[in-house]
Amino acid sequence: MKLCDVVSLIEKRMPLTWSEEWDNSGLLVGDPDSDIVKAGIALDVTEETVLKATRSGCQLLVTHHPIIFRPLKNIIPDRPAGKAMVVAIKNGLSLYAAHTNWDSSPEGVNFTLAELLGLDEIEPLAPPADGSSSRGMGAVGELMMPMPLDTVMKLIKERWCLSSCTGYGSRSAMIRKIALGGGSCGDMWPKAAEKGASLFVTADMSYHNRQDALNCGLKLLDVDHGEMERASLPRLKSIIEKETGLIVELISETEREKFIL
Repeated sequence: MKLCDVVSLIEKRMPLTWSEEWDNSGLLVGDPDSDIVKAGIALDVTEETVLKATRSGCQLLVTHHPIIFRPLKNIIPDRPAGKAMVVAIKNGLSLYAAHTNWDSSPEGVNFTLAELLGLDEIEPLAPPADGSSSRGMGAVGELMMPMPLDTVMKLIKERWCLSSCTGYGSRSAMIRKIALGGGSCGDMWPKAAEKGASLFVTADMSYHNRQDALNCGLKLLDVDHGEMERASLPRLKSIIEKETGLIVELISETEREKFIL
């Protein structure tokens, strides 16, 4: 199958019009007329994931995070991103990013995270402003029954395969309605409060956002950005397999050593 056809089929399920204006989703590296037999899925384009995809016989690597995000002055192998792209080009590996169009998909990052927690009545935290068919950003839903915060933390850690998570609020506080934002969504905490959530879960939350949210009565969980979003990749793999008929492989990524003192 030609790369251009693969791209069209992927974007049939998650159109680029669902992406945020500041984003850079879509085909980033590759010849649209090249032939694709197998694709790899990973969170990031790195030299490691490029080499693993190539060794596995992939001609296309689909990642959540775009390797080209801000304007580039050059592509040379003196920095990690440049080196990964050079290695990809040398090996004939095309690179595609499904970023905020996957975040806002009705079956994407946020819906998947909410579904993995078993939340009911799932709805977007921030509906699309343009009235498009995307789901919007974030998600909010309810547990079947209230649970103490420390029990919810254990559930989230298990269901999303997290190495750790940091909670803010009383361990015994009862939680039923949960809002979440896949990735760095700390500035969405007011939306969580407006929706009546008692807990907001996201990554990379700044000190001042955290203080403001806590002062408004929200309980918070701060989790690892990559681990949180990685939980959605099996579903992305399944969608691309179904739409394209290609062989699709999840490409493993070495976990960085992490110390909590």
